[in-house]
Parts: sequence; C-alpha cells; structure tokens
Amino acid sequence: MLVYAALLAIISVVLVSFFIQVVNVTETSRRAREALDNARRSMDVISQEIKHGVNVYTPTSTLGSSPGQLSLETKRDAPADETSTYVDFYLDSEGIYLKREGQDAQLLTSEKVRITSLVFRSLNSTSGTPAVRVELTAVYKDPISGPSNAVTLVSTTSLRSY
Repeated sequence: MLVYAALLAIISVVLVSFFIQVVNVTETSRRAREALDNARRSMDVISQEIKHGVNVYTPTSTLGSSPGQLSLETKRDAPADETSTYVDFYLDSEGIYLKREGQDAQLLTSEKVRITSLVFRSLNSTSGTPAVRVELTAVYKDPISGPSNAVTLVSTTSLRSY
C-alpha cells in the first residue's frame, strides 16, 4: 500500500511539473509573438510612409543613432491649401509614435511592448533614388518575470514620390 502511495505521489509530481513547463513555454511564445507583431506592425507603417515620402527633412531628423527621429516631407494627406505636409516618427517613453503635422501623436506600439532601440539611416544610392534604413528592437514588458528575448527588425525602403 505504501509503495502505491509513493508511486502515485511521484506520478503526480511529474505531471504537475510537466504542466508547469507547458504553461511556461506557451507564455514565453505568446510574449515573443506580441513583441514581433508590434515590431512588424510599426515597421509596416513606417515603410508605407517612407514610400509616399518626397524627401527626408534633415533639420528635424535624428539619423544614425538611437533614439532616432525621422521627419518626412510627403504629399500624402496634405491639407487642402498646401501641396505637402510633414510626418514624424520618434521614440518616446519606450514606444514608437507617429506625428502628422497639425495632428496629435499616435502610439504605434502596444503598451505591453518596450522599444529599446530605433535607428534611422538615410541612404543615397548611385541611381539617385533616396532610401531610408530602419532598425528597431522590441522587448515584451513583463513586470513579474522581467524582459523577454529581444526582437530586432531591419528594413530598407526607398522614397517613391521624390
């Protein structure tokens, strides 16, 4: 009888340990997916705006370092009485913001994700087509278990409205 009780206790401990491991793996995967989805969504928005950009407005851009800021002159969504407008991307309070001229800034990333690095680089090719390289690193914020693995995305997009 004592042997059966000990065997049942060992099996119970193994099953509980296995269940805890499955929950931990699932949670780690969810955190990594959240960080990746936020980084990808932000990168897509930035790339779309770069494609519609006329040029990089260098007086207000911070290029080549983190935290970077990208200011673009664009014809997209220009006010009725103007031919162009400006759109800015910047890092503030560990989030990426989009700011259009005359509008409030919009947070592009979730409050659950922390952006640890945002770098913009202006590239000028020999063909004359300007481009912008964007590098961003995102980490899931978890007050209990601490930061998760970082996700770094790099993208180069050419301005097509120049």
